[in-house]
Amino acid sequence: MQNKFKIYVYPHKADDAFANIFLPVDFNPSGNYASESYFKKALMKSRLITHDPTKADFFFLPFSIARLRHDSRVNVHGIQDFIKEYISNISQKYPYWNRTNGADHFYVACHSAGRTAMDKVEHVQVNAIQVVCSSSYYVSSHVAHKDVSLPQIWPRQGNLVAPISVESYPS
Repeated sequence: MQNKFKIYVYPHKADDAFANIFLPVDFNPSGNYASESYFKKALMKSRLITHDPTKADFFFLPFSIARLRHDSRVNVHGIQDFIKEYISNISQKYPYWNRTNGADHFYVACHSAGRTAMDKVEHVQVNAIQVVCSSSYYVSSHVAHKDVSLPQIWPRQGNLVAPISVESYPS
């Protein structure tokens, strides 16, 4: 399956004004939203990626909800408008979104702001696949038959305490 299953990532260049939102980070992410960045870094290095969209089974929307939230040009209050404009742009520039109204597209949202990020583009919320790292799957934006969960990791910095071995427990 890995040899046949392919994902196309909408291209963005390093000199794009929002490269920090679209491109994988070039550092080791930390904090409780690191899963989003690690997912993108791993995906971009995988054999699943194709540069030929006609061979793609799925299309990755590479924006980062966590990075949008922390970008002063967007911040948490502008995420919905940013996503609305982004979807409008790719649907006009590429034919792939329009074929399925986004049903073969997916994005990663490992921040609670991701729950409402698609509120101004309901067809994205209904059709596109959310890869979520949230414990709040009961919210209306999570559609159980199409959305998937990604384990949320929180890399810690500094000296970590070694786990206690089973042998050290009293019997």
